[in-house]
Amino acid sequence: MALSPVRLTTSNPSSAGSVRATIFSWVGALVGISCAVGLLWDPAGNDMSSSKTKSKILKGHPSARFEYRVWGEYRTARKLIRKLADSEIREELEDCYLLVDDETFNAKIRDNTLKVKQLIAEDKGFERWVSDKYRSADSTPSPFDVVYEALDLDRLRKEKRFKLTDALKGLDADSGVRVVFVTKQRRRYFIGDLKAEVTDVKIAETGEIVRTLSIEGDDLQELVKLRKKLGLKGEPNTSMAQFIDPEVEPESA
Repeated sequence: MALSPVRLTTSNPSSAGSVRATIFSWVGALVGISCAVGLLWDPAGNDMSSSKTKSKILKGHPSARFEYRVWGEYRTARKLIRKLADSEIREELEDCYLLVDDETFNAKIRDNTLKVKQLIAEDKGFERWVSDKYRSADSTPSPFDVVYEALDLDRLRKEKRFKLTDALKGLDADSGVRVVFVTKQRRRYFIGDLKAEVTDVKIAETGEIVRTLSIEGDDLQELVKLRKKLGLKGEPNTSMAQFIDPEVEPESA
């Protein structure tokens, strides 16, 4: 059975979103060129395709977390999460995702700050990610260093009157971009040392709203137990960036 987004509400496509996508295509071309080299590099200049490098990076990120993310309603799982949770936080977030062909990268801009997640390992159906926020083009891994410079994020972070949309106006148009603006209504739950979230994600370019549920933490065995308790074992684990990418077909359950 094909896994389809749950459509909670719909609206007409945002004209501003369409303009953003067109303007951002120039960045997409640069990202595509960078990815075509075939090697991924961390800020220290290491080949990210190397298992030794991944091990080194993992040791440098003791807070690396396992994540399991599904898409759809999952009403029973949601109710159980609320019952199990020690506490809950609600928040609204505005994100701009920078999508590239390499699915081991998950990058977004929030509050004019670039955050890049890298997939380090997979185990028992869970994906293990490390993440960093970058505040200079020199420290940002390829291909996002190109994007960082193109958007002049240093200037955006230092001068409050500048916003991401203002930076986009100065970019030339080209083809093949995959940039997605989203608004998230997120409920984050804390279950012991584990975290769970239920998030409604509104995609600006289409007005479509999809729902996602995830569990994460650093204790894989406890996560496996929680996944089984929630009835999610065997469901496709699909990252945010992969699911909202217009060029990626939804995975079948």
